[in-house]
Amino acid sequence: MGHDIGDKLLVEVTERMKNHISDQHTLARLGGDEFIIISPEFKDKKECRLTAQQFSKQLLEKIKNNYIIEPHHLYISASIGINVLSNRDIKVSNFVKEADIAMYEAKASGRDGVILFNDEFSRKIEKKLEIERLLHFALEKNEIKLKFQPQYNLSQRIMGCEVLVRWNNDKLGMVSPADFIPIAEQTGIIIELGKYILEEAIIILHQWETKGLILEQFSINISMRQIFHHNFIEDVKQICLRHHLKPSLCSKIIFELTETIAAADITKLIMIMNELKKSGIHFSMDDFGTGYSSLSYITQLPIDELKIDRSFVSHLHTNEQNKAMVSSILNLANTFNLSVVAEGVETSEQVDFLTQKQCDILQGYYFSKPIEKEEFEHLYFHETRSL
Repeated sequence: MGHDIGDKLLVEVTERMKNHISDQHTLARLGGDEFIIISPEFKDKKECRLTAQQFSKQLLEKIKNNYIIEPHHLYISASIGINVLSNRDIKVSNFVKEADIAMYEAKASGRDGVILFNDEFSRKIEKKLEIERLLHFALEKNEIKLKFQPQYNLSQRIMGCEVLVRWNNDKLGMVSPADFIPIAEQTGIIIELGKYILEEAIIILHQWETKGLILEQFSINISMRQIFHHNFIEDVKQICLRHHLKPSLCSKIIFELTETIAAADITKLIMIMNELKKSGIHFSMDDFGTGYSSLSYITQLPIDELKIDRSFVSHLHTNEQNKAMVSSILNLANTFNLSVVAEGVETSEQVDFLTQKQCDILQGYYFSKPIEKEEFEHLYFHETRSL
């Protein structure tokens, strides 16, 4: 709506804050849409915290009331972080930083909330910073390894695999991808990391084909920041050329995307996907069914496969709603001529249900955990010899 409307909105927000505070409070704008309110002293720390939380919740309600700015009716929310000054030796910058950490925790918890700073947040931030610092050296130290989780057809034979990344650091030990991938995304390290994973995976795919390990598909996870990077399409093409991948082999590669990628810029995403499809690359929608826009993405994106989220698969034998959901996804995929992977398959009951419903591909610990390259080769050739 332009800077003018934004400025007028901020002025109105400020007026509401000024009306909410007393003469003993100090109100300041730190910059952008961030404000700070300093309260008078309290004799009791517990009373101070309780009052601050009540004060903040009341302020939230006032901020959330609709705004009429020129012809626009606007609705906003806020995230509030609280910090209590009990150590007079603390630097002002550190005190504000701690309140800022609490505010970002409120944002991370879904926004429109109030969070009181505590030492646990500091530990989380310190751990995150340590992961970020050591991640910069992970490739240099050869700490990033690939694992492969087999995918099975309805005859329970290996037909493909998903490439998964693992990080084993001398100081941190095994670091979960759930911890380091989001940090790699936020810091931009994912560009270099993702390129390395892609090239290593393609090298192994080519080696396997040469050895006679013939897969129908080879799935690689692609992050949002990675796919929208200006050089991503060229990087993919150059890696395939460098390792002499024939079109028939390129056509086995599936890039797994999540719905959060599509939400970023769907028009640009479609352009990128269509360009990569010219090289034979296929696309899968990972964690399907967990987002609000699942159905619209099926009709808009040039995807080839749906991957049913493990949260639906894990309770198939106990939850009728999950059974209905999985059945609906399979029917939907059939309508749009898409193949379906069920991930997180762990029990024979789940296998029976999915087989009965003609789910194309099964993946999970029932068949195999993610394994090393050599283990995958042994598993594949042992199965092939037994046919």
